[in-house]
Amino acid sequence: MGRFNDLWASGKFAMQRNKEADVSRMREAAERASELSPELAVPEGSKAIFDALKAKRGQETGRWLNGLLPADVEKPMEAQAASATAFEDVTAWIDKLGAQFDELTYEFNKKAIGTNLYVSYEKPRLFEKRNDDVWYRPVEKSYKGRLTTRDWAMIVRGHEHKIAVFVIPAEMVMAFDTDGIGEDEMPPLMEIAHTADGANSVWKIGGEDVPIETMPHLAKELFGDLIRLSSGVMSETELMGHHDAALSLGENIAVGYQPEVKPDTKQAANAQAQAVTSSNADETAPDQVISKACDIVDEILDQELKQLYATASQYKPGTPESSAIRRKISATETFHNKIIDAFKEYTHAILISESKTDVAKLEPELSK
Repeated sequence: MGRFNDLWASGKFAMQRNKEADVSRMREAAERASELSPELAVPEGSKAIFDALKAKRGQETGRWLNGLLPADVEKPMEAQAASATAFEDVTAWIDKLGAQFDELTYEFNKKAIGTNLYVSYEKPRLFEKRNDDVWYRPVEKSYKGRLTTRDWAMIVRGHEHKIAVFVIPAEMVMAFDTDGIGEDEMPPLMEIAHTADGANSVWKIGGEDVPIETMPHLAKELFGDLIRLSSGVMSETELMGHHDAALSLGENIAVGYQPEVKPDTKQAANAQAQAVTSSNADETAPDQVISKACDIVDEILDQELKQLYATASQYKPGTPESSAIRRKISATETFHNKIIDAFKEYTHAILISESKTDVAKLEPELSK
């Protein structure tokens, strides 16, 4: 399956769950992902890693980060303007974490070319949602960024006084974005609480203070969590390390990972094109023609990004050539993400339209 076909399936799954009010809510989205298609089942190795990570990502992580600064040095807190709101503090913090993710993604992808661990980074953006269930219709703001591999996605979402980090199967991203999956069903991997102390902001994980100076370490841990899950392998020595060196696939992260052998991109694109043509004659799946067409574009963009990263790995950081290639990578990634966002909006609109059509068809029967 391709990325867009998976998104379509995820959207249909979310709509189906809304219809089935009499079915008890699922406890874990990862378990239900396999119901969409056998190909979407979460590997047992990744489930085991996820359980191990969740056990570490609370107070234990907070203490580890807090202990990274020398004991005889007063731990500074980030100064904020007195007029700044809690939400502005949250967005500023996520932006700084995102900047770390951006650097990690760029360096990691140079070695992840040709594997399903290739990471797509989506810069944080503001989302607004009006609550029509309350008479004065308040607007709920959230600030969200994302890291995605072929199989898993890490979502960092900030609200007024809290930042939550979620890790979900990549196929369930659309259901999560459209509130088809709630936080009660998919609890966060980690929560970072925000409090104000005068003109300063204090951040806590598991009740432990997390100085802003430790953010590079936290970013590497979270980035590493995503790679460990996606690879299905993990060594205990990889957890909560100092990560003085860059994260290197097969050396200090996802040790033992074997890259998946993939067919030639041109052959894959031709196969996708044939699938699109044949689907026109398949009455059971006419709604998947667009998703299959988008998957062809997705394959081509992925190949372009891999070529750009291969070129980037040949230049030293900071050189004019390196900077030029990085700008091309950023522009291509942005274009790629915009296509994905547009497809999500299309899918959501089409599925809502289909749902209303189904209801309209049932009304004559119900009136009898």
